Amino acid sequence: MTTTPTIRYNLKDRGRKHMGQERNFNVRAICDAINGPACQERVATRGMAGYYGHLPRIRHGMNPMEGVIDSGKYVPVEPAFVTTYLKADYDGNVEHRAEFLGTAAGKLAQKLFESKMGGFSTAIDTTKPEFFGMDYVIEPNFVGNSYRGVVLDSAAMTYDDVMQAEVDEQASGMIALLDSLNAERATTQAVISHLQEENEQLLSMLAKTGIPASQVLDAVAIMPIAVSMDAAERQARDAAFFRASDLPTFAAPPAAEQPRSPVYDRLLGRFNR
Repeated sequence: MTTTPTIRYNLKDRGRKHMGQERNFNVRAICDAINGPACQERVATRGMAGYYGHLPRIRHGMNPMEGVIDSGKYVPVEPAFVTTYLKADYDGNVEHRAEFLGTAAGKLAQKLFESKMGGFSTAIDTTKPEFFGMDYVIEPNFVGNSYRGVVLDSAAMTYDDVMQAEVDEQASGMIALLDSLNAERATTQAVISHLQEENEQLLSMLAKTGIPASQVLDAVAIMPIAVSMDAAERQARDAAFFRASDLPTFAAPPAAEQPRSPVYDRLLGRFNR
C-alpha cells in the first residue's frame, strides 16, 4: 500500500477558468465540519473510505455500505483508498493524505496518481454541512470544492462516463471472481494430490506384506498391522507349533495289574533302546 504526501488545496480557488463548476462554500462551516469530532473520529479509525470515481456515491448514497442489492444480487462496493489525515483552516486551506488499498480500484487509482493524472475530489453535503470524504477522479473540480445540498466535487460526468464506469466495475468484479475460482481449484487439486500420494504409500506398504489390503488389524493406539494369511506362512506357523508341543509317551502298566510275557518284554525292549 502507498500513502500520498500531504496534499493541500484552497476552497476559494478552484484553479480552473473554463471547465467544471463554480463553488460558493461557507468556508467556516465546512472547516468546522472537517475539524469536528465526528469527522476526525472517522479519519482516526480508518473509516473514511474513498472510491474510484463518484459513481458508488451516485448510485448508493454519500456514505455507501460494504455492499448493496442490485437487481436481486449482492454487489460489493469496493473502496480505492482510505483518508489517513485531514484538517482545514478558516482561510479555506484543506490538507489531507490518503493510503491506496490493494483492491482493483485502489491499484488503478494509485497508478493514475503515480502517473500524475487525475486527482482527489470531495463529497460534501453543504446543508448540514457534512464532509463525507474524497474520491479519485480523472478531472477534479479543484486543483480546489459544491453548490447546494449534496455536492460531488468533480467536473460533470456524462452519461457515457457513467456507463463506462459501470462496465469497468463489472469487469473488475469478473476478474476478482475468476481469481477466486482459480485459487479454490488450485487448493482442491493440492488436496487431491496429497491424498493420492498417501494412498500410494499405503498400497505400497500393503504390497510388501503380500496380503490383500482388506486384511489389517487397526487398533486405536497403534499403526495398522498387516496380518499375513498365505499358505506358506500358515504351514511354517503350524510346524513351529508342532515342534514346541509335548508329544505323548508310552507308559508301562504296573506289574501287579499286567503279567509279564515274552511279547511284552520284546516291545518294552524296543521302546527303551
